[in-house]
This record gives sequence, structure tokens and C-alpha cells, in this order.
Amino acid sequence: MAYIEPQLFAAVFLYLCRLNLLTKGIMPMFKAVIFDLDGTLYDKSGLARRLVLSQLLKGGLWLLKREREVRKELRGIHYESEEAFYKAFFARFPRPELARRWYFETYMPDMVRVLRRDYRVAPWVENVIAEWRTHGRKVVVFSDYGFVREKLQAIGFNLDWADALFEAPALGGLKPCKESFERLCREIDVQPSECLMVGDRNDTDGDGARSVGMAFELVIKGGKPNVKP
Repeated sequence: MAYIEPQLFAAVFLYLCRLNLLTKGIMPMFKAVIFDLDGTLYDKSGLARRLVLSQLLKGGLWLLKREREVRKELRGIHYESEEAFYKAFFARFPRPELARRWYFETYMPDMVRVLRRDYRVAPWVENVIAEWRTHGRKVVVFSDYGFVREKLQAIGFNLDWADALFEAPALGGLKPCKESFERLCREIDVQPSECLMVGDRNDTDGDGARSVGMAFELVIKGGKPNVKP
């Protein structure tokens, strides 16, 4: 049997699905839909500016700048555990213990507060998720950041809408880490080829999905994704 690259398989599979050449009577299109959080389930326009202002007032601007640099440095790298990831993450700060306290006790709680005050779940989310669940499909949220449950509640996302919530560090690495996508699929007991990833970044959500043969749908800012169960 000829070998087919996972990325090519995912692209062809999604194309056929959209042409309706695969029907529910012959073969299920997808068994699960996986949504990115920030920029996908809500429009995050202005979030970075608000977080900068918040940290400027608290003297944490240098930590915020370094946090964004470190995220880029560790993007896609696999670690054996969540603690191993965070150990490597904070080791890249000049003062690791200070950075750890700032991140978990100040920065992420601040992000939750900003979301609760200024942001709401996108208008399409509830109906799209309801359609997937009506068809018996699993609904998953997968974020590069922690505090997923708190952030979802802050934007008005009903936690009952999702069957599972995942944070990339807990899976072993930031998107597009292939192992994180593979472990997520094992956790929900669905093959990557039976999942549809929906996200706002082709370089993280998209590359990670394609690395395991998973279909990907890009969300354009302020738009509604074309995703059908």
C-alpha cells in the first residue's frame, strides 16, 4: 500500500467532505470538533493592549514581554509532563520563581478579569456547538494557555457545551506540538482523521492539526467558521 503524507490525507479528506462525496450513510465525516479558545470562540481584538496596560500599572510589563518571547521559543516542543513544560518555560526568565508567581497569581487572573469585563463568546458558538452535539459528535476546547475553564466562564461560554477541555501545557507542549494533538485524540478516544480542528491561527492550530492528519478550518476574525458535523 502506498504511503500518504498525513497532511495530504487531511487536506483531501476535508475537500471531499465539503463536496459531500462522503455522506453520513457511507462514512461519518467527523466524530469530534476541536475548538481553539482565544481568537476563535471570541474576538480577541484589543486584548493584547488591555493586558499591556494592566501589567504596566502593576510593574509587570517586562515579565509580559518575556512571556511572549518564551512562548515563541517553546512553540511546538514536546515535554514529558506539564511540570516539565513549566520548568522549561520559567527557566527562560531571569528570575524563574518570580515569573512563576507572576504568571499564575497575577497575569492569568488578570486575563480572566479582562475577559469577564470586555469580551463575550462569539454569536455563532452556541448554535454551531448545539448542531454538532445533536448529531452525536464530541465537542472539545483546546487552548495554548491555562485557566481554560475560568476563561470560558468569563466570556459566557456554558461549560456544559463542551465534552472536554484541554490546556496545551498539560498535554506536553504548545501548539503545533504533534504529541499534544496525538494525546488529545487518545484522551477523547477519537482518531485524528476523524477530528476537525477549528482555530484562528494557521501556524499553530493548523500546523498542529495537519501534523497528525487532522482536518483544519481557519476562523477569520469576526467571522463564522464553515463547519458542519
